[in-house]
Amino acid sequence: MAYGVDIPTEVGYIYNKQYHVKDVDNSNKTGGVPVLAKVLKEGPRGNITIEWNEATRGGVAGHFIKKKPKRVTLDIGEAQLAHSGDGSVPYLSLSWAHTWLLHAARAKRVSDVDPELSTDQKNALDYIEISHRPTGATEWVAGPPSDPIEDPDEQKLKAEADTGTDHPHGTRYKPEMIRYYNVGKSRTTGIVYTTSLIEAIGVEHKETTR
Repeated sequence: MAYGVDIPTEVGYIYNKQYHVKDVDNSNKTGGVPVLAKVLKEGPRGNITIEWNEATRGGVAGHFIKKKPKRVTLDIGEAQLAHSGDGSVPYLSLSWAHTWLLHAARAKRVSDVDPELSTDQKNALDYIEISHRPTGATEWVAGPPSDPIEDPDEQKLKAEADTGTDHPHGTRYKPEMIRYYNVGKSRTTGIVYTTSLIEAIGVEHKETTR
């Protein structure tokens, strides 16, 4: 499984209903299609922002003069995810593939456990190997990448970049990647299999095939 991460991705919407008040009996009645009021997006490092959808002013001027949408970062505490999605699919859905690694790791733990240790003492996560490939490199380096604190402006530029425009087809495009790998063994057939999961930093959905 391979997918891009850290591209701003829409994860939720808030709509407003339209109410019509009757002057006769002062009763409210909803009508028409609900109007999109707010959009929730996840960004790099899993930050969630809420963006207000400003209504256009109407007319020719409203078509050319658009207000910058109001955007606020939400404080979601420890619920924050490690990354954002690929611009189309949220990270929570993409990262479901990590469960495949855990499934294989549990099988490995049962079949390859140290006799002196009980299965409870050996963590299944110990069987998952992590490596990374720095930007522009061709070789994989053992261990996860260091996590430097990036300049907020640089992080914003990365998030708003269009992968396809910045790196057209035919170019040597080598983004930073993180790879999770393990070896499992089927408890029913005894067949050994491997599972690889690659997360490409700053790659949007339509570019993952490349």
